[in-house]
Amino acid sequence: MVFDFDGTITEEDIFDGLFSRYASPEFWEAHRAYHDREISMKEAYLAMAEHFRGERDKIYSFLRKEARLREGFKELHHRLAGAGIRSLIVSNGFDIYLDYLVKLWNLGFKDRDIICHHAEIIDGRFIPSFREHRDLRHTSCLIGKAEIIRELQGEGAFVAFAGNGYSDTPAAHVADLVFARDRLADYCREERLTFIPFLTFREVESYLFMPNTENASR
Repeated sequence: MVFDFDGTITEEDIFDGLFSRYASPEFWEAHRAYHDREISMKEAYLAMAEHFRGERDKIYSFLRKEARLREGFKELHHRLAGAGIRSLIVSNGFDIYLDYLVKLWNLGFKDRDIICHHAEIIDGRFIPSFREHRDLRHTSCLIGKAEIIRELQGEGAFVAFAGNGYSDTPAAHVADLVFARDRLADYCREERLTFIPFLTFREVESYLFMPNTENASR
């Protein structure tokens, strides 16, 4: 099972929360342009980073106070592991907060099962380093969620995917089973893609371990 992180595993988008707190409001213009499909994700990240000013210690303090794990995730992850099902986090977010929260919440992911971008804070500035997939086909994504899912399928795996945003839309076209919320759910409805809506991971767990095809939406 492949999970998005920001706004999927977490209650809120961590990247947006950090930039709302530590960047000047001008960053929202690049954020809007990306979601309006005017610029690529990479262009948006580089533009938004120009407006960030924050210190690492304050960022971690912010994360401890504000970041929240979505209900039922830890239980689902443990149940998947107990059933011999591999879980991966594939995120267009950044390790500077993602790795910190995975450890803080004791989620138990192996390093090889977390795929995301890298970032450092240097002199108060957010410096991104992108892990751009070599076969990337979509400017809405950068990490290559759809491409990674195809690779797993090429190894013979049945791949379920859970996501919530615009960068998850390519993955929704290729995953064998899609759990969606927010923008991704709206997109799936528009494109008439079959998906399972969810608010918490208790619903995802119920579907996976007590399947009911009537819960699927289109």
